[in-house]
Amino acid sequence: KEIHHRIKNNLQVISSLLSLEAEKFSDRKMLESFRESQNRVASMALIHEELYKGSDMDTLDFSAYLRKLTADLLASYRVGNDKITLRLDLEQAHFDMDTSIPLGIIVNELVSNSLKHAFPEGKGGEIYIGLHRTEKIALKAGISGESVDFENADSLGLQLVNLLVEQIDGCVKLERRQGTRFILGINVKNGVKT
Repeated sequence: KEIHHRIKNNLQVISSLLSLEAEKFSDRKMLESFRESQNRVASMALIHEELYKGSDMDTLDFSAYLRKLTADLLASYRVGNDKITLRLDLEQAHFDMDTSIPLGIIVNELVSNSLKHAFPEGKGGEIYIGLHRTEKIALKAGISGESVDFENADSLGLQLVNLLVEQIDGCVKLERRQGTRFILGINVKNGVKT
């Protein structure tokens, strides 16, 4: 517990240092890069905070973590736009640290990307996040759609998503219908979580 507390505190110090460093710049793109880095660090700190508060030191209640992470991101990015809503449909799921940290950063990147690019000029809309158990067979059939060439993506965030999906031995697909939808599947001990 003490280790999680210390790691969380150290990550919060890093986040504060990034914030102080960002004050030196006036360039919008540079400031955005610092904010994105700050949010990545904050998503990792939040995992250690949740583990510190919880009774189980080996796994994280990922649905509770997602609620807190997405609320923080929405508050961070939604300045001046209250037309964006967040809808969460989450089954309770517990993941170990090796899954929680990369998965948390993936969610951070995709939600941040949505908040930055999906709602131009103050337009409204909804960000939906679902966390559900599916059957192993359904994973391949359920994740269909257009393949995403993350390796050649311009965005560092999407390249990071690709690396982290590979790290947790998952798969990700993109569907473009009414909006954009990312579907992520990962294997866990008791079946598949998507």
